[in-house]
Amino acid sequence: MSRRRVPVARVTTVAAVVVGALVIGRGVSGPHFRSLRPGLEFAVLHGEPFCRGGSSAIAVLRLDPARVRLRVRHYSLEPEHRPLDILEWQGRTAALAVFNAGQYYPDYSYMGLLVSDGRVVSHHVHPAYKAALVASPVEGPWRARVLDLEREPLDARRPRWREIAQSFMLFDRTGTLRIRRTSQTANRTVVAEDRDGRLLVITTEGAYTLHEFASLLRALPLRITQAMSMDGGEEAMLCVKVGRFRYASFGRWDGEPDPDGKSDRAPLPAVIAVTAE
Repeated sequence: MSRRRVPVARVTTVAAVVVGALVIGRGVSGPHFRSLRPGLEFAVLHGEPFCRGGSSAIAVLRLDPARVRLRVRHYSLEPEHRPLDILEWQGRTAALAVFNAGQYYPDYSYMGLLVSDGRVVSHHVHPAYKAALVASPVEGPWRARVLDLEREPLDARRPRWREIAQSFMLFDRTGTLRIRRTSQTANRTVVAEDRDGRLLVITTEGAYTLHEFASLLRALPLRITQAMSMDGGEEAMLCVKVGRFRYASFGRWDGEPDPDGKSDRAPLPAVIAVTAE
C-alpha cells in the first residue's frame, strides 16, 4: 500500500536488457550469503540503476522450508486487537524473522484469503490475486511454498494449508511477468522460490517500480523460478534477529516522519513469522 508516487525516467527495453546482462556479468559467482543458523541465510544485494529513491540495498533472506517454519499472524488474534509495528511483532512472536504479509484495505481487513494456524481470518479469495504463500499442509510433509493460483487454485471452504497469505504474482515458472508496467515507485517485499525449493524473502531499502524490480530479480543470479509480491510502500518491512545478528528495514526511504509524529514504522495488521519450530 504505497502512498507515494515519484516521477521516473522511462527505461527502454534495450537498456533493461543491457543492465540485466551487466548484473549477471558482475555476479557470476552469485551473492555471498551469510549462514545465520541451519536453514536460514542472509545477503545484501544492490539494485542500481533501477533504484529510484533512497538506498539501493536489497535484503535477501533465504529459507530452507524443511528447517524453519512460516506462520501467519493477524492482529485480530492478538490480545490487544490492534495492528503492531514490525518490532512489536518480532517481540511478540520471538521469531527469527518477521515480514509484512500482504495487501489490506484502509480498515486493516485483508484483501485476499488469509489463514493463521488453520483459522480462516479472511475468507475472501481475491479474484485478481493469483499467488499465495502457503505453509504447513493439512496432509503431507511439513513445508512452505509459493503457489501460482492459475495452476493450483485455493478453496476458502477447504484450505489445504494451515498458513495462507494471498497476493499477486510477479512472474511465473515460464519467466512471464504478470504485472503491468507503471511509473509508481515504492519499497518492495517479495517472496520467491528458487530451483532448490528454497524460499527467498526479498525486501528493498529504497524505491523501485514493480515491473523493473521483477525484471531485476529475474536477472540476478538467485536461480529464482517464480516470485510473488507482498505489500509495498512503507508497509514493506523485514526484521531479522538471530543470535547476535540484527537487521531491520522499515519501508521508508525519504526520512519523512509519520504525519501523526508517533512513529516512523507503519502498523502492520498481518505478518509472516519465521520460526525454528
